[in-house]
Amino acid sequence: MREPFDRPLRVALVQRRAVRGDSYANLQLGLECCRAAGQKKADLVVFPEIWSSGYEVPFGRPLLEHGAYMRSFQEEARRLGLGIVATCLSKGKKLPQDTAVVISPTGEILMRYAKVHTCDFSAERALEPGEGFAVCDFPFEGGRVRLGVMTGFDREYPESARELMLKGAELIVVPNAGAMDPLRLGQLRTRAFENMVGVAMANYPGLGWGCSCAFSPIVYSETGHYIDNTLAMAGERAEGLVLADFDLEAIRAWRARRVWGGAYRKTYAYPSLLEARPPKPLVRRDNRTQCP
Repeated sequence: MREPFDRPLRVALVQRRAVRGDSYANLQLGLECCRAAGQKKADLVVFPEIWSSGYEVPFGRPLLEHGAYMRSFQEEARRLGLGIVATCLSKGKKLPQDTAVVISPTGEILMRYAKVHTCDFSAERALEPGEGFAVCDFPFEGGRVRLGVMTGFDREYPESARELMLKGAELIVVPNAGAMDPLRLGQLRTRAFENMVGVAMANYPGLGWGCSCAFSPIVYSETGHYIDNTLAMAGERAEGLVLADFDLEAIRAWRARRVWGGAYRKTYAYPSLLEARPPKPLVRRDNRTQCP
């Protein structure tokens, strides 16, 4: 039996311009963002994708998570009592990886996640995909939550959030770097609803970008009336921290009594989901296909 939560979980989403290609400058800016999040009583701060280089293409030199860059975030997490989802380009087995590292409020690395769905139609073809999704127990002052990560293009595959939900995730954070429009915001809103999980996305600001946001899975009132599940939504060009409070007690109660998520899945009917090669015309023979 899980302990009840003393208060909501406050997540701070970083929507700031990074210094393109300068990991040292971005580290200093990132630590500044962490201090600002601490002042706003946040429990967890989430950075956009590959913050170490500002998602600069080419992506730059891979960093070791346990080097000075990540150690500095660990030390700041410990000093502030703040959880951090820090992002960087790290070393994979053969190629660099788009990596998110979950750091506890005591400075411990809880989980390392490498982006699974790399954008192989773009410059990300130079990156090594991750091998799977994972969750971790994230402790904060009000309790403990099961946390999962999916990055950027992962959000466009329903299987990403579904796999995290099936592994026990209650909250999914999404470091992002890219265009954000009503359709893609709708994807995140739907991932929250269909999996009965909280979702929080951090993105870089810019024309057609930005819109860092958070969604609750709770979409109906006690009397069955639709309610907007948006907890936070930034503008395209706004810069700063976007705060979202997740009422985890209410979310757990919702998950315990509602029908979505995993309760009534008929898994015998989905064998094609495990097929590696899609039918025509969805087959791609090269990496030149364009995506808006």
